[in-house]
Amino acid sequence: MSEANPPAQPPLRLFLVGAAAAAVVAAVIALVVVLVATPVYRASTDVSIRPRIADLGAAEASARLIRNYAAWVDSEAYASRLPDAERGGLSDGEIVRNVRTNGDGDRLLVTIQSEDSDAARAALTVNGLAALLVVDVATPERLNDRERGLEVSVIDAARPPGAPVWPRAEVALPIAAVLGAVLGVGAIWLVWPLTRMSRG
Repeated sequence: MSEANPPAQPPLRLFLVGAAAAAVVAAVIALVVVLVATPVYRASTDVSIRPRIADLGAAEASARLIRNYAAWVDSEAYASRLPDAERGGLSDGEIVRNVRTNGDGDRLLVTIQSEDSDAARAALTVNGLAALLVVDVATPERLNDRERGLEVSVIDAARPPGAPVWPRAEVALPIAAVLGAVLGVGAIWLVWPLTRMSRG
């Protein structure tokens, strides 16, 4: 008696079991990665550079100044000025790799952000660079000029972040489970016709 061929389509139960199994395996792999991977912490602060007298020309000049300083803070030359106590053992190149600076000409802010495996060092680096920037911008002639004077300040000093931005279990596990389930269903869909052919 010959063995009956399997049905043309996989049974729904097989899809459910395969999806669940693949989701569990993917979630376990994601959990291992989360536990083993080196966490990355992000700290940031904003430096406000605003003209004392609000007019279009002063605002445009401040916006240009902000963009120029943002590009400078991202350089190794600027990182080299950071005192040893505020660099946490990082070289100039490592500081540049960790730090991202953005000059927002509309909001008149320089945002300094650092991503580091050490949360305290990320905040320390950001605050050190922000302090240097304030000293550079807040020259006496800029502060004392009644018409072209600037108000320069750090809006909120960076604090050591309490949780890493990567890896994050609450994000990684659901995504891994969904992707695993999709791949499990896809694998069953692709393998099933081969099963029918081998039994035919």
